[in-house]
Amino acid sequence: MSTLRFITYEQATPEQQTTFAQFNLAWIEQYFVVEAKDEHSLHHPDTAIIAQGGQVLFGIDVNNQSVIVCALLRQSDDVFELSKMGMKQSEKGQGYAEKMVTATLNEARRMGAKMVFLESNRILKNALYIYEKCGFIEVPMLPSPYARADIRMELNLG
Repeated sequence: MSTLRFITYEQATPEQQTTFAQFNLAWIEQYFVVEAKDEHSLHHPDTAIIAQGGQVLFGIDVNNQSVIVCALLRQSDDVFELSKMGMKQSEKGQGYAEKMVTATLNEARRMGAKMVFLESNRILKNALYIYEKCGFIEVPMLPSPYARADIRMELNLG
């Protein structure tokens, strides 16, 4: 397994920034249907995420290539949503997802988060396993802007 370094949206090159939409659209289209909310946040992360107080992280490999991405959406001063984690298909199974979740949680703490939640789908068993391994627990589902969401998980950061 190669080493990853994590950079923010502002630190990413334009080429690296394009992988945010590219990796996410690939997995969404594989399992679900791309929804309007996906289109907006994936194609306009600067206004849909960054300008709203959130962040996009990129996992960069030794060749300076983006291999995994994840967004942190600010919901309130101390509540964030872990969202839009996608990766280069050829890099699956390298342990990058767990490293990305950990890096994203560290960024959330740095940004003042007390709680991080996520919404997912039960068919994504590998993702749910990683979230549980990182400390997320299932909580009752709330109304979601995503038709595909059928599970909500939260992690209290204290």
